[in-house]
Amino acid sequence: MKSRTRKRIAATAMASAMTIGTLAYGAGTLPGPRVARTAAYGFSDGRFIGRREYAYYGFVQVTAIVRNGKLTDIQVPEFPNDNGRSRYINDIALPYLIQEAVSAQKARVDLISGATFTSAAFVKSLEGALARAGK
Repeated sequence: MKSRTRKRIAATAMASAMTIGTLAYGAGTLPGPRVARTAAYGFSDGRFIGRREYAYYGFVQVTAIVRNGKLTDIQVPEFPNDNGRSRYINDIALPYLIQEAVSAQKARVDLISGATFTSAAFVKSLEGALARAGK
């Protein structure tokens, strides 16, 4: 992660607690039908659910959404949010993890300092989801 991004994360954390507008709460949905892979990105279109991964303070599970062979969005139906501190950390970290993974078109993204357990579980769950998508 670039130092400019790290500074933005720290500034955002200090300024206010963000709300997660793009994250889904509750149980994940079943993956949609698989279609042929698009050569440009190598993923099959659909919704692909990753495994629940342990993050010390709870579990993380992601759903990768692929359109036209490209990772377009990631939903996080389950993440540690049982106490105020966990909600605060994950409200800040998860949008950055999602943004980085969609931008990179892969699961291997830099971990967020202060949200190390959640970041590692996010990466593992997303790796599983993308493996189901064909890459």
